Amino acid sequence: MPQYTLKDAGWRLLARLAVGNLLHKTTSALGLGLASYREPARSGSMRTIRELRKQLDMGVTPLEAVQLLWLVRATAGLGGSMAEVGVYRGGTARMIRKVDNSRHLHLFDTFTGAPEPSADDRSFLWGRAKKGRFAFPLEKVKSYFQDCDQVSFHAGFFPATGEAVKDEKFSFVHSDVGLYESTRDVLEFFYPRLLRGGIFISHDFATGHGVRKAIEEFFKERPEPVVELPGNQALVVKL
Repeated sequence: MPQYTLKDAGWRLLARLAVGNLLHKTTSALGLGLASYREPARSGSMRTIRELRKQLDMGVTPLEAVQLLWLVRATAGLGGSMAEVGVYRGGTARMIRKVDNSRHLHLFDTFTGAPEPSADDRSFLWGRAKKGRFAFPLEKVKSYFQDCDQVSFHAGFFPATGEAVKDEKFSFVHSDVGLYESTRDVLEFFYPRLLRGGIFISHDFATGHGVRKAIEEFFKERPEPVVELPGNQALVVKL
């Protein structure tokens, strides 16, 4: 049998720790470090997300998806409506509808792709800020919701499409538009219509420089703090 010295054992232990740390960082970066979600009280949330991800790409990591799921549940008692701006294929919208089917869900998207980016979006990570990106046919998205009630689609450029809901109040708003001007438009429209305790959450906060700029500028002179979440999201709770 091979003989190991105390020094050898020390190096073997360090190697195991290094590999374990690398795996932890990798799974966390991919949104897969979800061991705590094995807890019985949380396993249902992860099961819902896994089922939906099999049907359609959600465009968010499992960690980001579960954060959205819990925020929808947290605002369930406030009433009002829900909205998502930036629907793409409809993955996160479908999850929102599955978690809460009591509130009306309004879905806004051009369905023909993103508008022309501004100068604030030129440094967007991986060059994602391109006109026409994330186009997906409206009819295909609608087919994904054919068994759902209380879902309205608003096709076209926001905020012009917001005219249809200008008299409504909202308790949950998910913004996934990826651009400075689009994020600013979403905030300017929905903030006055957000109920007290309602939640605004945005994707692309960590990687979308224009998104971060729009949110930080908008709330600079307002009382609500911007809470950056693990992953690529940030949220605000209306005071």
